[in-house]
Amino acid sequence: MIKLVVTDIDDTLIAVGRPHATDHARAAIHELQDAGVEFSVVTGRRMTAIQHLFDGDERCYQTAITSNGQRIYLDGECIHTQYLSHDALVRAAEVIKNFEGYAIGLYKGHEVELVATSAEEVEHYGLAFWNKAYLVDGVSDHPYYKANVRVGHGPGVASRAEVRTAIARVCPEFSLFYPGPNYIDLLPSGWGKDSAVCMLAGRLGLEFEEVAAFGDEENDLNMLYSVPNSVAVANAVPAVKRDARWHIGASADDAVADAFYDIAAATRAGRMPTFMNEEEQWEAVQEPRGW
Repeated sequence: MIKLVVTDIDDTLIAVGRPHATDHARAAIHELQDAGVEFSVVTGRRMTAIQHLFDGDERCYQTAITSNGQRIYLDGECIHTQYLSHDALVRAAEVIKNFEGYAIGLYKGHEVELVATSAEEVEHYGLAFWNKAYLVDGVSDHPYYKANVRVGHGPGVASRAEVRTAIARVCPEFSLFYPGPNYIDLLPSGWGKDSAVCMLAGRLGLEFEEVAAFGDEENDLNMLYSVPNSVAVANAVPAVKRDARWHIGASADDAVADAFYDIAAATRAGRMPTFMNEEEQWEAVQEPRGW
């Protein structure tokens, strides 16, 4: 049976364009928990950014994996923080100076620092959430638990692939992922959503086959690889669709919430969920879904 459900948020549990989880999704999370299934979001977002997505419904985020696995919360308590290499961040910041229209966001506590050439440049290139960060000259000695490259837009801006390659060349301490079109996430090499899910499952005394993981993007792949019951939404990127074991409908249709109800009912009946059926999955993949 499934005893722990973990899910990405953006365009998995909550479709892009929606300001928060639907009432249906929140009720589905409650249904899981009432059936005795543990629940955790797994996201690149920080805890402060998660809370409003669930309209302050604490049951939806008391247990959570945030910042791409670098912070783990269990029943409202932060039980682990994975910090980034300071020296590698300094090197990455030096690389970014060579690319117009790029900056690095550094996270400490509730504050975000932005290492960039100037406020005028980041505003001109429309860097993501630049006006919610403090512009700084360089990387301080403070420990940072999250960092990402903010991608600008306009003529003369290099491709993300070029910037990612340049950083990877001098920062082997990092794994680099695209969580969406405007960012490159910098994660500690060897640590990510998968590591955090494994740690959380261990703290709960669960086996990997008792975990169901839902995702849609490249930065979900390691998490999906780490458990036998990996689930892709229909709008997932090709690699996730290809490698996930199970497939459901689109985020925009609240398919993840529907799957939660299925899991809750199955748990109460002492069986596996209906959608985790090889024959039904074979029939589903025969339908044209943009794969």
